[in-house]
Amino acid sequence: MRGMPEENSNERYDLNVSFFVFLLGFLVMISLSLIYNGIMSLEQPYTISGLVSLGLGALGLLLAGYNLIKLQNRLSAVGRVPSGPVVITRQRCRSCNNEVTRPFKEGDYIYGNGDVCTKCGNAEPMLVTSIFLQKPPKKRGP
Repeated sequence: MRGMPEENSNERYDLNVSFFVFLLGFLVMISLSLIYNGIMSLEQPYTISGLVSLGLGALGLLLAGYNLIKLQNRLSAVGRVPSGPVVITRQRCRSCNNEVTRPFKEGDYIYGNGDVCTKCGNAEPMLVTSIFLQKPPKKRGP
């Protein structure tokens, strides 16, 4: 979140996850009570309410299970490095023509000023010559 310290946003995220898990637990409890009421209603002849209760309870359990799986996938992805293409900046020294590639930094633009040359130590910043996507290497199967 903008303007918010990192610690506050992590606490807020933990609170949101806890509240979501609480709501899923509540949904499971309601679903189980609907299933129980549906089973008890089926003993009476000619009642459709038992079938409706069973159906709603089963639907609630399926919904809770689906959301738990989605939550687990989202939490396991936290901190994982994205495996997609990486944006690369290529820059060239104006005096020694040394070319360097590095990960893109916000504010880079073509023909803009880059970093200081590490080869010749020229005080003039390097020239950004290109910005492109570098695709990750393809994994070969066994």
